[in-house]
Amino acid sequence: MKADVFDPRALREALGAFPTAVTVITASDPADRPVGFTANSFTSVSLDPPLLLVCLAKTARDYPAMTAAEHFAINILSETQKDVSIKFARPLEDRFAAVDWARGPNGCPIFAQVAAWFECSMHDVIEAGDHAMMVGRVTAFESSGLNGLGYARGGYFAPSVAARANSSAAGGEIGAVAVLERHGALLGDENLSLPRYRAGGGDPAKTLASQLERLGLSVHDWFSLLDL
Repeated sequence: MKADVFDPRALREALGAFPTAVTVITASDPADRPVGFTANSFTSVSLDPPLLLVCLAKTARDYPAMTAAEHFAINILSETQKDVSIKFARPLEDRFAAVDWARGPNGCPIFAQVAAWFECSMHDVIEAGDHAMMVGRVTAFESSGLNGLGYARGGYFAPSVAARANSSAAGGEIGAVAVLERHGALLGDENLSLPRYRAGGGDPAKTLASQLERLGLSVHDWFSLLDL
């Protein structure tokens, strides 16, 4: 067997170790109808001239329309738009009906509430194996300041949530909420405030348990930490 013949599934999983942003690439077909697909194979290429690149599978339903388009757009999804990514990764006929979008300066569909968008003129289409690389020259763009949606190891992640988790693990402030029970009844007082503490290293759940035990409370069954 040749050295460069690999198990496609294993290769795909290895490539998935690289965290990427999630985008939806959009354009208009010859009848001026919107077309689009989810892609994470996106990268910047050059600042002068302003070029970027996205890869499209030759088996994609919209391959002919996308590669023939004079303009296309990249919508970098924000971390709350996982549902948009899933919709445009499936062969649904009414995908655009479920998204708030408008035409860009050159007519490409631009989504609302994205982290950033770029509208491009087609600079080049380069065939590469079972994909084509669409190189676009940026003609218009906008950045909202929202965090982008991440993807790695076959799953989505939100960078802001990951950052807060890392901050907590490094000693950030964690809000802890405890449910108190006595003789089978829940205790509560609307005047009580939520206890807060500085978490050190180690397991935050164990830290919470030790804090409650120091107050003379018995911790049992289960409890969870919520990022407040």
